[in-house]
Amino acid sequence: MLTIDEINQDRVVTMTACGKLTNEDYERVLPVLEEMFEAHGKTRFFIKLQDFAGFEAEAVWKDLRFDAGHMKDYGRIAVVGDRKWEEWGTRFSGLFWRAGKVLLQGRNG
Repeated sequence: MLTIDEINQDRVVTMTACGKLTNEDYERVLPVLEEMFEAHGKTRFFIKLQDFAGFEAEAVWKDLRFDAGHMKDYGRIAVVGDRKWEEWGTRFSGLFWRAGKVLLQGRNG
């Protein structure tokens, strides 16, 4: 599940990703982000990964298309997780997006 926990006045969006992200998650969240980008422009993100299990294939495609269309709207991105593979995935995506430091809480593998 992907949720928007908070959008504060400093244009920082706090989100939580838990379990496997689905197309339905993106159908629900992306319109909110679209409106936010239109109203406020460049926005920073703080993303918490909790028991994160990856993405369904359709969700990955939807995420990539949305992100590519909004590259100019993304500010810095911080990701907090607890698994080494999450760190690797975030570092890899940092080659394409302005990801900030990856913070690991514990090391569960």
